This record gives sequence, structure tokens and C-alpha cells, in this order.
Amino acid sequence: MPFGEKDGRLYRPETVDRGKKCGCHCPECKVPLIAKCSVAGRFYFAHHRGAECPGGYETALHKMAKQILLDAGRVWLPERDVLLSFPLVFGETLSETLHFDTREVHFVSAVSEKRLDNGLTPDVTALLKNDAELHIEILVTHAVEENKSLAIDNVMEIDLSWLSEETVLDPVALEAEVLKSAPRWWHRCSLIDELPKVHAVREALEARVPIEIKRLERQREREEAAKRKKERAAQQKEERRQALIRKKAEAREPFEIALRNLEQVESMGWLTLGDRLAERAKPRLEEIARRLRFEPEKWPTFMDVSVQREWVFKEDRRLWQSAVFESLILDKEPGYIFSVAQALAYAEKVAGVREWALKLSQLKQAHLKQPYNQRKDYELRGVWFLTPAENNAIRSPYAVVLSYLKKLCKRGVLAEERPAKTFRVLASGPDIWTAHEKEQRQVKAKAVRAERGRATLQALLGDIFPEDEKYQKVEQEWRARREDVTQRLDYSVNDANAIAAAGHETALFCLSCKRHQLPTPINECPVCYSHRVRVVELTEDYLRTLLHRLKCMP
Repeated sequence: MPFGEKDGRLYRPETVDRGKKCGCHCPECKVPLIAKCSVAGRFYFAHHRGAECPGGYETALHKMAKQILLDAGRVWLPERDVLLSFPLVFGETLSETLHFDTREVHFVSAVSEKRLDNGLTPDVTALLKNDAELHIEILVTHAVEENKSLAIDNVMEIDLSWLSEETVLDPVALEAEVLKSAPRWWHRCSLIDELPKVHAVREALEARVPIEIKRLERQREREEAAKRKKERAAQQKEERRQALIRKKAEAREPFEIALRNLEQVESMGWLTLGDRLAERAKPRLEEIARRLRFEPEKWPTFMDVSVQREWVFKEDRRLWQSAVFESLILDKEPGYIFSVAQALAYAEKVAGVREWALKLSQLKQAHLKQPYNQRKDYELRGVWFLTPAENNAIRSPYAVVLSYLKKLCKRGVLAEERPAKTFRVLASGPDIWTAHEKEQRQVKAKAVRAERGRATLQALLGDIFPEDEKYQKVEQEWRARREDVTQRLDYSVNDANAIAAAGHETALFCLSCKRHQLPTPINECPVCYSHRVRVVELTEDYLRTLLHRLKCMP
């Protein structure tokens, strides 16, 4: 027991006589106390002829705190934040927080356990110099009840429940905790809430309410106006987009048949069309071979050059390339100059130009001169109502023949005199045929070396393949498998190029059969019905390296 009660006051054991002469009793159970001192010199109270009461320590601390307040006649008030808030419009509020730091106040008078008019009794009631009453509650075991904290004005609470026994037994430390250091807070406080400073800030905020309401209303009007403007802009943009779509559809209508033919030939149609053209041109090709005295199976490479979009001509490329070569190059002396227009005339005379391709070519050439195309790079120019894939696929017969002549320049047959206009013959006819015969001999020598290598391999592996027929059968099977794989890889590359040429940016790639298909909602390969598919982007790098990557796949 830290304190003993005598004559209504609490005393420490070291301030009274020893033993029963102290005249003190327990503040809780009223049993007489005995003042003692331990061997270590520690003073304390003990109950006389009775067990220690459970609540004696808390009651003694509670009463001692009240006694300290009454004796000191002063206390440090808790800090307080006063929030002033006024509702505005649109869910907004105008608010300001005033902060009041802790400060010391002195009592004019103070009493303990004074019963108020509402029937409640605070621990200490003090009268301040401004004639305001301050009510103080001491927390040791039980906090202030809610109804009491709401019913009493200017009530503060001091928390002593956390104090250690050493602090309680130290008179100076305990007094400092009660008066200033211990945690404390307000429950209600008109003492601060009604200060002139608070009233002044409240009135200033209240005067600003109409101004803030008008500001918020103007801001909301501006926001709504901006929103309406944005919506109108989006609507106008969509209307312009729809109008452009309709305008494009109207402009495309006269060219729908030509564009359908373009899409067909740029997709899988050219694969079968090339075979049909070669079969149809076979008699004429044999006639050319007889006239120029070479075997049809050994067609000269300079008259069989693959050119991009060569389908603009109605016949096999060997026909019009032979006509150009024979008329303008073969019989001419080195230094002879001819124009691309002359070469085009011979090509058109022999092979003819597809009407729909010529129609699209003329359309594109007419639009290339329009002002909206002059600001673009040449590769990006085209017809405004066609897709980029369609613009890229359209090529004039002039450009096709020009590409063929430029490839002959790389072979050393021609030299470009005026860019894209005229060419000069570099090699004479005998030189060209000599080069062709040399090329054929190289092909034949290569075949002979391959045959000798095969024979040498057969001799070395005679024990493994003792029978030549058995070896030939194995080799044939291997070659068949290789051709099958090569053919499937070519199909896959052609599929990807055709899908890209049709204007699609992505394709469905099957990991089982290595084929490319158009994207479908069902992730299933229509060739092998496998679900091991993934979507790939048909970029230029992807298409350029596709064959190599397919060969490297397991």
C-alpha cells in the first residue's frame, strides 16, 4: 500500500510514525494500517490483522492524484484541435483546423467529488480565473463513461493507469505526472471552443461560404461545358470517321471487281495461276528455245528472272522476258541504249497486261500526283481510299519491267544510263551465250561431283549398304522426305506472305504442321486440327526470316 489515509488526507509511510502509531487506515477497506520499513530501507504500509485488499493500491493512487491537484491549485490542460467546417455544394466542405497547445492554468478554487446539477460527480471541479468551471477525471482502472463525458462540459481526463510503482512511490515524479506529464485529453471543451479566436475564424469561414459556393458552381459549369465540348468533339470525330468510311466505300465501288482480283491473286491464287500460265506457254517456250538453239529444260536464267508482282502480265514471265531480251539486248552491240518504255512495249505485245491490274495501276499513278501524297515518303504514297496492303500490292507494268532490267544490271548484262528511264547494253550476244554455256557447264560439273561423291560414299559404306538397290531405295526415301518437308515449309511461307499481302497484321501459326492460317475465334488448326497454335505478328522481319526459322524448328 503506497499511501495511508488519516483525517481525510493521504500520507506516505515515511512521513508518519512507525507501527500502529501512524494512525492511518486503508483508503479502500478502512482497515487500520501499520507503517513499516524493510531491511533495504523501503517504507510501506501493511494492513493490520488482515489480508491486503485487492483495490487498495488503485484507490490510494486515485485519491492521491486528486489531493495533488487540490494542493497544487494548478494543472496543464491537454492540447486540442478545433475543426470548423461548413457544408457547401456538390459534397464539398469549407473547413479549417485550429490547434491549441497544452498550457498551464491556475485554480481560483477547487473541490473534490462535487455533485453537479445533472446528478453526476467529477473527481475534481475547479473554478478558473475567467469564472469557467474545469472538471477533471482521473483514470486508474476505469475510464470515464460515455454518458458522463457527453453530459459534462469542460471535462478533461488524466491517464495514470500506466504509471510504474517506482514513479508512484517518488513524490516529485508522481506530482509531475499528475500535473503535467501524464497523457491527458478533452471530452468536451467549450472553454476553448468558444474562445474569441475561434469565433473570429468561424465567422470568417461563414462569410466565405457564399463565395466558395459560387466558385464551385462556376467550376462545375466549366467542367460540364468542357465535358460537353469533349463529347461533341468525339461525336464529330466519329461522324467524320463514318463519313470517311462511306466516302471510301463510294470511291471504291467502281474498282470492287479489280480489288477482288487483286486480293485473290495476292493470296493463294498466284500459286495455281503460275502453274496454269507455265502450262499454257509451253508450246511458245519450245518455239523460242528452237529459235535461240538451247534446250527448254536448260532455260537461260537471264530470261527467267522472278520479279515482284509479275502477275500484271497475262502470260508466263519467260515469254515477255525473252521478247525483251531477244529484241533489245541479244542482237545489239555493247553500248546500245534503249528505254524502259521500249522494253514495256515488247512485253505488252507478247504477254499483254491484265485490264484490272492496268486500271488499278492507272488509278494509283493518278493519285501519286495529288497534293496529299506530296508530303509523304514515296513508299507511303498511294490511293487514299485503299488500304496500305492494297496500295502496296498495286504495281504498274512499267515498274515490273524496270525491276527485270535492274536485275539484269546486277548480272552484268546492262547498265542503268538514266535512272528508271534508259539502259545501256554491256555484253554482246556471243558473250551472253558464252556466259550461259559456262553456267550450264558449272551446273553439269556440280552434278558430276555430286554423283562421284555418292559413289565414293557408297564404296566407303559398302559394308553397311552392301546392295546398291537397297542404298538407292534408302536415298530415294530420304530425298522424298526432304522434298516433302521443303514443300511444307514453302507452303507455310507462302501462306504467311499471302495473309500479309491481304492486309492482315496477324496470323495463326500451328506448331504441329507449321502452317499459317487466318485468325479464327476457335484456336484450332483447320489443316491438322491441332490445338497447339499461337498468334504471330506478320512483321517484315518475321516474313524475311521465316524460312530459316522454320528449318531450325524441331
